[in-house]
Amino acid sequence: MIDGASGPAPGPLPWRARLARQATLRVGHVSRRLRLGSGSVIGGRVGLTLDPHLLDALGAGRQVALVSGTNGKTTTTKLLTAALGGRERVATSAAGANLPAGLTAALAGAPVQRIAVLEVDEGYLGRAAEALSPEVVVLLNLSRDQLDRVNEVRKVARRWRQVATVLQGGTVVANADDPLVAWAAQPAPRVVWVAAGQRWRQDSVGCPACEGRLTFAEDGPDWRCACGFERPEPTVVIEAGAVVADGARFPLRLALPGHCNESNAAMAATAASVLGVDVGSALDAMADVRDVEGRFASVAHEGVRARLLLAKNPAGWLELLDMLDDGTRPVVVGINARIADGRDPSWLWDVPFERLAGRLVVATGERCLDLAVRLRHAGVVHRTEPDQLRALHAAGAPEVEYAGNYTAFQDLRRHLARVEGPRRLRPGAHHGAPPEARGPEEAVPAGRGGGARPGASALRVVVVHPDLLGTYGDGGNGLVLARRAEWRGIPVELVLAGSGSPLPAMGDVYCLGGGEDAPQVQAAELLRAGPLAAAADRGAVVLAVCAGYQIIGSSFPAADGRRCRGVGLLDVETVKGPGRRAVGELLAEPLADRAAPGPGGRPWPDDLGLLTGFENHGGVTRVGHDAHALAVVRSGVGNGTGDGTEGAWAGRVVGTYLHGPALARNPALADLLLSVATGETLGPLEDVEERALRAERLHAVHAGAPRRVRRIGMPATGRLVGGRRP
Repeated sequence: MIDGASGPAPGPLPWRARLARQATLRVGHVSRRLRLGSGSVIGGRVGLTLDPHLLDALGAGRQVALVSGTNGKTTTTKLLTAALGGRERVATSAAGANLPAGLTAALAGAPVQRIAVLEVDEGYLGRAAEALSPEVVVLLNLSRDQLDRVNEVRKVARRWRQVATVLQGGTVVANADDPLVAWAAQPAPRVVWVAAGQRWRQDSVGCPACEGRLTFAEDGPDWRCACGFERPEPTVVIEAGAVVADGARFPLRLALPGHCNESNAAMAATAASVLGVDVGSALDAMADVRDVEGRFASVAHEGVRARLLLAKNPAGWLELLDMLDDGTRPVVVGINARIADGRDPSWLWDVPFERLAGRLVVATGERCLDLAVRLRHAGVVHRTEPDQLRALHAAGAPEVEYAGNYTAFQDLRRHLARVEGPRRLRPGAHHGAPPEARGPEEAVPAGRGGGARPGASALRVVVVHPDLLGTYGDGGNGLVLARRAEWRGIPVELVLAGSGSPLPAMGDVYCLGGGEDAPQVQAAELLRAGPLAAAADRGAVVLAVCAGYQIIGSSFPAADGRRCRGVGLLDVETVKGPGRRAVGELLAEPLADRAAPGPGGRPWPDDLGLLTGFENHGGVTRVGHDAHALAVVRSGVGNGTGDGTEGAWAGRVVGTYLHGPALARNPALADLLLSVATGETLGPLEDVEERALRAERLHAVHAGAPRRVRRIGMPATGRLVGGRRP
């Protein structure tokens, strides 16, 4: 049980906690003096090493509010802090320092009389609530983010629900419009429901209560499931620029832009009211907040002015694109893929960058090449400049919008802070005049072998149930195939076949992607009863990734360990792996026997090369006698059976654990599948950016410490092409 009622004033800290607190403060001070960082993380780590219960001791007797969610927690924390009197009266964590070490550092230097408002990482809410017995817990939203670290969204929702179940004496302020949040908060003794909005719904199609299907109203925010789980009735709503609470209207006069910040303010004002500040006064105090740790700030660098925006996942980008819709300025987009960002940027393919068509975009950051390939397929004119400061100038405009994910955003702020005086840029490939822009009109074939087919109907590419099997950006495989056909003059139709409608029976190519455990089971049930098997028998091409790869086999494991029947298109069987998930870059050499035909009887491409992607799975997939292993692992895990194989294929069906998406990183594999689907030999395309991305990813694997193949499963019995064994 977590008791949220504030207790009596605590006595002096125990000697060990006093020692650990002093160490936290001193190490943080030294870190700041040496300009190594804010000191909040390293100081807190030292303190918790000396006393693992230091956070509990520092929180004893203190009023505490915790703020958590995938997006908006830093802004909501700052708004709530402002509503309660600002940093002079509130102990609060440094932006981004939302793990136990950061929370510990925030409390170490603050008198116990100060209320604490702490931003908490979604995965650590349980730990923080247990240690601090919060009076208020603010639950904003849940969506896919950092899937290599945070785990899948529904697992986080289950952990939140466990917190709500044992929370006693505290109040949960929860977003009624997010089904995962509503389900997580449901067991709490006291919940205040806020209609804060949730435009991103791709992670909440399945009902978290019964694993059925949620239906969303077309003309409003309501949602419900046949099991009875439905949107709670909110007591606080946002209406025409005002917050309506207890029948009273309070105007929203925020300096921060966008509907997302109106939602953050409504959640913060509601939490402030629980802590004794009326909603109107809370909102008035928030009006003075003009930026949040650099977000929404306007900065100048060598004659270029940029507004700084942060978006780190598809849901965040959906809100950010709304802010950019009416503008004409060029957009500079910075993308990194460090631990704090999530090491797999496949999520870029879930962002509708097509909305930036007509504006120049500059791709920058450590993973600018992943973004450049995505922009090419979105039909967006773009330039690529890895250096973020130079990227601000690469658009050749006096004013730009800058949008970065977490570490790219922080890197740019640090670089801007360190620049002193005029900075001269030496001319060079990426250092002089703005790099040449590339656009859709330049994505043309170098040769037109296999162009438009006279009299042929359009090639039909079907992305299968992206609402269930779209967690890892694999829907991008369908877009890659469609664009590569289109660029060759081949008529093509791209169909996004949601699970709420019958699967098209006459597709030429079917693409299945990765998904979470419960949606995977739902998808398998639908596909067993649907036309996919008949389409494959008819000769359709099937590409299945991760969860989709497991589904098209004979069986796969559900989350509870039970064996689920697959569709049976490929002779593979998957069981749950005994160890940790396989997460990281995956590099594999195709088992392509040049003397024997490949998928669909087509010859293996001479330029296929190593297959590159990112894996994130917990399965062990055994390849049977009626299928071929696709490749042998050079770095990573792959099938995990102990024989070093990755993926499988038979006939026109291909399965793999490669995300990326796989076809964006491996265009020769995409063209192989297209040639199978069309029956034609295809001429090459000008894959300048794709080749650059492949080279960068191969170098990254070879330059770092390559991941060894972990032999975590049973020996495979499948035969390899040409009798080769890795």
